[in-house]
Amino acid sequence: MDERDELGDLQMPAFLLDDPDVEILEEYDPDIPASNPLEYLQRVRQEAEKCPSVVVADIDVATFKDKQTVLVSPSSGFIPAEEGFAPTIPAQRKLAAQFSDVRQTYRRNLQNTKKGKTDQEQKLKLPAMKDESGWKRLCMGCSVSPEGSVEEGQEGRLEEGQEDTQDSTKEGHPPSLQILMAMDQWTVIQVLDFHITWLQRHGFSTLLSQWLYALMVCLEKPLYPDTAASLRTLSRCCSAIRATLDSKEDDRLAPLNLLICLVSRYFDQGDLADT
Repeated sequence: MDERDELGDLQMPAFLLDDPDVEILEEYDPDIPASNPLEYLQRVRQEAEKCPSVVVADIDVATFKDKQTVLVSPSSGFIPAEEGFAPTIPAQRKLAAQFSDVRQTYRRNLQNTKKGKTDQEQKLKLPAMKDESGWKRLCMGCSVSPEGSVEEGQEGRLEEGQEDTQDSTKEGHPPSLQILMAMDQWTVIQVLDFHITWLQRHGFSTLLSQWLYALMVCLEKPLYPDTAASLRTLSRCCSAIRATLDSKEDDRLAPLNLLICLVSRYFDQGDLADT
């Protein structure tokens, strides 16, 4: 058996040193340069054989603590539900399956609407994609100042040339199929981000949860990374609100659990699931 057979394919050397005409040096003076290429390779081989297969560096990490600029927490930020405040796993799976059915129905209606659309039909006028105040006025019935404060019942100002297609009311407009089908995917993602921001700023409401659910119905999979991050923020925020509830009879519990369930069970954010 020659040197190739002993070392195997993964460690096969590029240059063999078992030539009978080559003298194998048992000892050599490291201060004296090799006299020829083969002698140099012999020295390299002998030094390599003295090295351990695995080397672990012994580093004192304490010296880097004062230089650390980013702190990564292993926690997801999700607050698990107290006993009895979250649906069972079979119930969560059922909610996800029902949500999937709703999405399929929406897709069918969307395709049928596109096929049956005529030139005489007028497209619904909606706020510009990044017009947060306009979407707030349409969805929630109030406008948002640049500082983020809520101005209840105010219609807000329209930019020159922009039409106000809906009457502004304090109650806002629940999501309708007509509005949802008039939104392209980028608008859906942007408006979803708006609603998550409003949830963080101003708290939970039934109307807000309805819009969140409807916008999630319109989301296309696979998700963009930023959209997945937004849904994770939504789930964490819902879990924090749920943690403040004192009673299982609270009307907010069911919609909060539904949103948390959909993020984890349908949109594949399993580390944020109620187990």
